[in-house]
Amino acid sequence: MPTPEQHPAPAVRKPQGPRTTQDARRGAPRFDPLMLARFRPLLSPEGWLRLRMSIGMNIAMGVVEGLAMLSLLPIATALTAEVTASAVPEERAPFGVSLVGWLWILAALAVLGGVVRYVDSLVGYLAATDFIRRGHLAVGEQLSVLPLGWFDRKRTGEISHLVSSGFMSAGQTLAHTMSLVVGNAATLATLCIGSWCWDWRLGLTLTCSFPAAFALMLVARRIRAAANRPLAPADAEMASRVVEYAACQPALRAAGRSSDFAPLEAARAANDRARFRELWLSTAGVLLNGVSVQAVVVAIIAVVGGLAASGQMTAAAVVAFVGLLLRFAKNIGTLGESQLGVEEARIPLERAEEILDAEPLPEPDAPVAPGEPGGVEIRDVRFGYAPDRPVLDGVSMTLRPGTVTAVVGPSGSGKTTLARLIARFWDVDSGSISVGGVDIREMPVEQLMAQLSMVFQDVYLFDDTLEANVRVGRPDATREEMLEAADRAGVSAIAARLPDGWETRVGEGGRSLSGGERQRVSIARALLKRAPIVLFDEATSALDAGNEANVLASVDELRAGSTFLVIAHKLDTIRSADHIVVLDERGGIAEEGDHERLHAAGGPYRRYWDRRAAAAGWTLASRG
Repeated sequence: MPTPEQHPAPAVRKPQGPRTTQDARRGAPRFDPLMLARFRPLLSPEGWLRLRMSIGMNIAMGVVEGLAMLSLLPIATALTAEVTASAVPEERAPFGVSLVGWLWILAALAVLGGVVRYVDSLVGYLAATDFIRRGHLAVGEQLSVLPLGWFDRKRTGEISHLVSSGFMSAGQTLAHTMSLVVGNAATLATLCIGSWCWDWRLGLTLTCSFPAAFALMLVARRIRAAANRPLAPADAEMASRVVEYAACQPALRAAGRSSDFAPLEAARAANDRARFRELWLSTAGVLLNGVSVQAVVVAIIAVVGGLAASGQMTAAAVVAFVGLLLRFAKNIGTLGESQLGVEEARIPLERAEEILDAEPLPEPDAPVAPGEPGGVEIRDVRFGYAPDRPVLDGVSMTLRPGTVTAVVGPSGSGKTTLARLIARFWDVDSGSISVGGVDIREMPVEQLMAQLSMVFQDVYLFDDTLEANVRVGRPDATREEMLEAADRAGVSAIAARLPDGWETRVGEGGRSLSGGERQRVSIARALLKRAPIVLFDEATSALDAGNEANVLASVDELRAGSTFLVIAHKLDTIRSADHIVVLDERGGIAEEGDHERLHAAGGPYRRYWDRRAAAAGWTLASRG
C-alpha cells in the first residue's frame, strides 16, 4: 500500500479572493482611536476616499464651530463697550473689528458650518453604506472558499450576528459616531488655541484640561472594551441556541419538553451575566467621563473667577466666557460618549477580521486540466476532524467511469466524510484523491465542482420558487431540460400539488416541503447538471417506494455516462452496485468486491446484509 510520502501535496497558493486584513493592519499606527486600520479593508477605494473626505469635513466643521464660539468673546466685549460708551479702541473693536463686523463673521461661520455639516452627512452616509455592502460581500466571498471544517455551531451563530446586526452597528459608528469624535476634538482644539489669543491664563487652563480629560476618556474606553468583549460571544451563543431550539421543536414536543431546553437556559443565564457585567463596567466608564468634565469646569471657573475678581475681565466677558466654558464642557462630555460609542464597532470588526484572515482552501499555482472525465482514484487517504480523532485511515479505492460504487458500513465509519472529501470540502491529512487523473488539489475548485453532482442527506433549498431551486443544478438549462429532470426525479408531482405550481416559494431551507420532497429536488438538480461524477449520500432514504423506484430508474439512465458513488442502506441499491466497499468502525476498508462474492465470503458485508435484511422485514406483531 502506498505511503503518504509517495503522494506529496501539490504546490498551492492561497486564493486571491477577498482581501485579508492582515496586510492592512501591518504598519498601522498603534494609537488608532477611530479604528481606521480596521475599517479600511472593508471599504472600496471610493468608500475609503469618502471616509477621508468625511473626516476632513468633520475637522473643518469642528474648527468652524470653535471659531464661532470664540467669536462670542469679542462680541460680548464690543457690546459692553457700546452699552457703557467706552472710549477704549480695543474694547469697541477687538482685534480691529467692530461689533457689526463680528456679527457678520458669526453669521458667515454659521452658514459655512451648516453647509459643511450637510455635505459631511451625505458623504458619511455614502461611506457607511459602502462599508456595509463591501463587508457583506467580502465575508460572503470568504465563506465560499473556506473549508467546511472551519464551520461549527459557534461560528455559525457569530456569522449570523455579524451580518444581521454587527455590520449595521459598525456602519452607524462610521456614519454618525465617528463624526462626533472628530468634530468635537477639532472644536476643543480650536477653543484651546483660540483662547491663548484672548488670555494666556485661560489658554493655559484649557490646553491643560483637554489632554487630561482626553486621557480619562481613553481609560473609560478601555473599561468599555473590557465590558463588551465577553458580551459578543454570549450574544452569538444565545442566537445559535435559539435557532437550535426552534429547529428541534418536533423532538422536544415529542418528549413533552417544548418549554424546557437546558442548553438554551444555560445560554440565557450566561448572556444575563455578561450583560450585567457590561452594565456595571459601562456605568463606571460613564462616571469617569463625568468626573473629567466636572474637573475641567471647576478648573476653568476658578481661573475666570480670579480674573474677574482682579478686574482683568469685564462682567460681559465673564458671562461670555462662562457660556464658552459650558460649551467646552459639553463638547468634552460628547467626545467622551462618542469615544465609548466608537468602541461598539470593535467586536463586529474583529469578527470580520477573524473570518477574512481564516485560511481558505488553497488553489494550485499551475492548474491542471483533468484527462478522462468520470474516473476517481483514492489513494491511502487519512483524515480526521481533530488530530487525535481519525475518521478515515488508509482508504484506497478506484471508481471507474460509468460504474456504481456503493460504500457501506456502520454509523461513524466515514462514509459521508469520504464523499465530501472527493468534493474537497476539506483537504486530506495524507494521501491523495484524483479526479480525471488529476489530484483535486491541482485543479481550481470551480473546475472540480463542474465535474460533480452532489445529493447529500442535509439538503438545503433556497427561499425561492420551486423552479429556481431545481435550476441551481444548471441555471442556463432550458425549461424543457428542467422539466425533464424534474419529471425523472418526481418533482413535477410536487409542483402539481403546490398552489402556484413551479412559481411557489418553498421557504427558507425548503421548510414548506417534506424531507423526501426536498431530497427529490436535490436529485433533480443532479440530473439537470449531468456531471460525469455523481455523489449520493442517503439519496433514497427519505423517499416512499413509488418515488424511490422513480429515482432509481433515473439513476439507471445516467449510469452509462456517469460515475456514481452511492451511500445508502437500501438493499436493492447496494445489490445493483458494480462495486461495494465496506468500511469498518475505524475508518478503514474491511473488504470490497461485488455483492455475490462478498455475500458468499461470510465476512463483515454478509453480517451487515443480514442485519439490514432483518430490519427490512420487521413489522408490528398482531395481538389477535
